[in-house]
Amino acid sequence: QGSKQLLNNYPVYITSKQWDEAVNSSKKDGRRLLRYLIRFVFTTDELKYSCGLGKRKRSVQSGETGPERRPLDPVKVTCLREFIRMHCTSNPDWWMPSEEQINKVFSDAVGHARQGRAVGTFLHNGHSYYEGTDHPTSQDEVFNRAMQDGSGD
Repeated sequence: QGSKQLLNNYPVYITSKQWDEAVNSSKKDGRRLLRYLIRFVFTTDELKYSCGLGKRKRSVQSGETGPERRPLDPVKVTCLREFIRMHCTSNPDWWMPSEEQINKVFSDAVGHARQGRAVGTFLHNGHSYYEGTDHPTSQDEVFNRAMQDGSGD
């Protein structure tokens, strides 16, 4: 299988092919790398039916949170966070995202999954979305613009 365990003490694996794709497409940006890893580690349904990192306190009207909205698997989340930090620390030419940026990548992924833009759709026949768009906008603006149709939170 060629599975790569991200960190020794976490049962989180991706294939070597996924790893190569993530690294090659991330252009030494820890946020982009995280975005890929989230897509490989979580299913679209896991993202869609989660409440993200579960950080935001929602006002719960009925006292029912509903069966499906659970925070993302904390083991996977912690593993990805640690992994990104470790990777960017051991490769100083990589951009190390802040805690807030890491959280935002997670919540963006959840927002995208909910909009039915499976996180996979920013792979266009094997190329990321932004390749070839050639706008002077940053990837974050591309992301934010996608979130501004009101369904992302």
